[in-house]
Amino acid sequence: MKVLSFLILIVFFVSCSSSSPSKVIETSKGKLQGYEENQVNFFLGIPYAEAPLGDLRWQTPKPIKSWEGIKKADSLGSACMQPTNIGNSAFLDLMLDGYGLAWYQKLIIKSLSFFAPTLSTGDFSEDCLFLNVIAPENAENLPVMFWIHGGAGRFGSGGDAIYLTSKFAKKDVILVTINYRLGSLGWFAHPALSAESEAGVSGNYASLDQIMALNWVKNNISNFGGDPNNVTIFGESAGGQAVGTLLSSPLSKGLFHKAISQSGSGILGTRSLRDNSRNRSAEDIGLELAEHFGVDNDEKALENLRKIPAEEFIQISDSEKDANLISNVTQIVDGYVFPYMFNEAYRNGATHNVPYITGFNANEGTTLVPLIFPEPIFEASFSGEDWLDEFWEILLDGFSGEVPESVTAYVNSMEGSDYDAAAQVWGDIWFGGPAYYSAQKRSDDGLKTYLYFFERAVPSEKQTIGATHALELAYIFGSFFPFVARDDWDEELSEIMLNDWTEFAKTGVPNDSWPEFSSQEPTARIYGDSVYESKLKDYKVFEALADYFNKF
Repeated sequence: MKVLSFLILIVFFVSCSSSSPSKVIETSKGKLQGYEENQVNFFLGIPYAEAPLGDLRWQTPKPIKSWEGIKKADSLGSACMQPTNIGNSAFLDLMLDGYGLAWYQKLIIKSLSFFAPTLSTGDFSEDCLFLNVIAPENAENLPVMFWIHGGAGRFGSGGDAIYLTSKFAKKDVILVTINYRLGSLGWFAHPALSAESEAGVSGNYASLDQIMALNWVKNNISNFGGDPNNVTIFGESAGGQAVGTLLSSPLSKGLFHKAISQSGSGILGTRSLRDNSRNRSAEDIGLELAEHFGVDNDEKALENLRKIPAEEFIQISDSEKDANLISNVTQIVDGYVFPYMFNEAYRNGATHNVPYITGFNANEGTTLVPLIFPEPIFEASFSGEDWLDEFWEILLDGFSGEVPESVTAYVNSMEGSDYDAAAQVWGDIWFGGPAYYSAQKRSDDGLKTYLYFFERAVPSEKQTIGATHALELAYIFGSFFPFVARDDWDEELSEIMLNDWTEFAKTGVPNDSWPEFSSQEPTARIYGDSVYESKLKDYKVFEALADYFNKF
């Protein structure tokens, strides 16, 4: 009974807030009115493109039509279509279990939709191209930070509760968060779609959504008090990958002026539109997905594909087929949106000349490997002394080669089970190596780049996951989960990180004591039980990974 009463009390306090209508804002398409709360204006659910429905499914986003009167912008737009029983929901379960929380504490956190895991199917739609603006009241010519959410390119929303914070506004920065098409609705490539396109390409609709939203910011943010000539894009996981890849797109040049990639880069996990020399092409995967739905590659292919309900495109019941045909496609190197493979773009000086922060967490894999390779599956698939070689081959799809000796030695030095070692090395390879590589290559070209490393774990004896994937989000956004252990240092660390991020947005320099990264002096800013600048403890491993990526 006490637990039930507590649940009711939490919901009551969350639902009660003192707000009033904001001033009316004129945009290029019509007037908007959000709400004001504690001298911060919230404009939610602003459409930035036409709904990609019907014949607009799998097309470049189209400009939103003008509207009459004043559009209310006081509630979130629909999140983009996505599965609700895997992905962010399962990830949040693993994270909360790793914090050692009780069942009712987990229930409360999930009910607050920090990562939108409990939304009903009615809260998701193909009509989802909305953004949110959070600005100080009476803002004038302020820096803008443009957030691209994570979720493997398949889950999440710019309206997740963890992101809708007034913390940035209190630092005199305007925060913009966006939705973009996800999964097969955001990345599907097919020869018939390429033939239909003026550019002769397909896929990358999610990236084009992000670019469309950046154009919206360029054309409208001054009306909210923002400076369109001082925009910082930042994102985590798939959002960090979006940032890392937008750095090499000619379509995004000039739309942002600084960039931050948190645990994501684009070096791994991407593929070519048609070239099969590295891994399977996106068009080949698209043909197989169409075949799964019984659609032939003929003159009626697009008509038949667009008749299929969106709900059927978000998930395949066969988990192996789902992983191969939906989870395996994100950004596509098509020669138009993205001209180069991303390791090549960084190596060849083909990324935009803007200040850049990149980094990763100490224990990224502790909540991700259990999602991808649950322990029983891992033990059945990777047994014996050669498990690392087999794991490496699957993990580095498209980068085939022998495991570097320093990586083997690193894994052999780890205590615990092979599964624990796999979780650690998976995160280091997938996030650490690419971040180090991109920092190294950009700095070699004289482009201002900074590296960070987040190693603060939840201060509780019950926690078992360390500085896991996405943990830094609570600190950047000041959105700590209720019930999760924290102390005064966590509050201070959050303030330090938020100051570094917003100062970077304002000036292009995150902190006077944080030096630019260079191959000769590979210094990172380390956020842990203290904050300091140093070489990474295992920097030789990350140098070896960077050298490995440089071969391809």
